Amino acid sequence: MPRDPFALGVKRLFASLGSPAQYCTVAGETIELKVISKAPDSVQEFGQSHLAVTSYRFDLQAADVARPQEGDRLTWWGVIYVIQGDALVDRDRLIWTVSAYPLPDYPSTARSA
Repeated sequence: MPRDPFALGVKRLFASLGSPAQYCTVAGETIELKVISKAPDSVQEFGQSHLAVTSYRFDLQAADVARPQEGDRLTWWGVIYVIQGDALVDRDRLIWTVSAYPLPDYPSTARSA
């Protein structure tokens, strides 16, 4: 049990608001954890146009994942997300925020007999 009141608060926050997920590192280590998901729209400029693009971000406890890396995968609600870019950590080094993109859901090419 963490003695730091902030670490204890983060642990309780993820326990109550987080949803189950599975984190798999590029090295193949699998971690069962809880994540808090965010999918804010971001505005991207393309020439004179502005496009609203859905982004996928997840908060992870630093106690669960020591250092998220680009290429790691997160499975959440049956969708596999690939971590992209550098992970951001909060001031107290308790929560990582990662950006990710969903893997495309390829249709099965197998045919039933």
